[in-house]
Amino acid sequence: LPLDYQSMAEENKITKKVEENKLNSKTDIHAVLMGDSVLDTFYWLSDKRRDVRFELDRLLKEDNKNSKCTNLAVDESTIYNVMYSIIPNRGYVRSRAWNNLEAYPVDRDGFVKPLPLLRNLKDPTHVILSIGGNDARAAFASSFDLEGIYKRMVDKGIIFAFETLITQLTKIVPNIILVIVYHPLITSCPIIHMLPKASVISELIVRFIPMFLDVAKKFKLPVIDLARTFNPHDSRDYGTTPIEPSNRSGLYIAEMARHIIHTFDFGKEDAKIYTGLVSDPDGNKSNWRPLRAEVIDESFKDLEKYRTSLQKHMEEGRLRAGNTCVIS
Repeated sequence: LPLDYQSMAEENKITKKVEENKLNSKTDIHAVLMGDSVLDTFYWLSDKRRDVRFELDRLLKEDNKNSKCTNLAVDESTIYNVMYSIIPNRGYVRSRAWNNLEAYPVDRDGFVKPLPLLRNLKDPTHVILSIGGNDARAAFASSFDLEGIYKRMVDKGIIFAFETLITQLTKIVPNIILVIVYHPLITSCPIIHMLPKASVISELIVRFIPMFLDVAKKFKLPVIDLARTFNPHDSRDYGTTPIEPSNRSGLYIAEMARHIIHTFDFGKEDAKIYTGLVSDPDGNKSNWRPLRAEVIDESFKDLEKYRTSLQKHMEEGRLRAGNTCVIS
């Protein structure tokens, strides 16, 4: 089949599978969020109560009233913090209390220790993990130069640490969904938000894609690719800062996670990477990005394939967003 027809056939197949989910959701699901503020989103939302945990919990309960979602993610976490521990920022702790949200599960010394907490949960079935963005931001502190940032992250052992973390997680809960970091909102003054220019961030995402895909292939895991899902030219996909999700994009994540939980055959299927939206956020297809699932095969070793796809997604996003006043 020509490429366009292959894409249409794949999208139709996915749509059919989404519908089948409704008939195939009898298993009790306990999804656990781990990692950083991509999943611990509440502080940056206009409606703080409807964070990713709330939305995924709600969606899972629509399928099965006994299903649930637990949050072990903590804003500002790095790979190290997920492997060992983190003391949550006091501002986030106070905001959770003020907004009547569940407190972080800290120990007597004020630490959240994600791996022991996961081991102690009664019945976790799936982990959704977003990590790596804060490791990159730490590198931005010393350089905005692409090669300098990349070298600093590699020298600090981020690739080895990431695989070590996934290895440890699979021993506790083998059904893991990886989340790839997204491109921040493209703004006129990225330096205000301690960000390099957009072209540097785009290339960093491309350079670190193998870190996620190699691990996904090794453990046969699904990957949510937010870099080719969020529209970096549309402020509605971002929260109160250009580097955090919004209520709208948090729902993208929750819907995609539910879809994968119900359709991906963990341990049997080859690794896949998912992009696009499960549902139309505006109901008129003006911002519709069709859901796609690609098998992570040898072709992904060619970084030019991903680079071209990311550039196309960003250009389509710019056209979809209309007039934007940015310089980056």
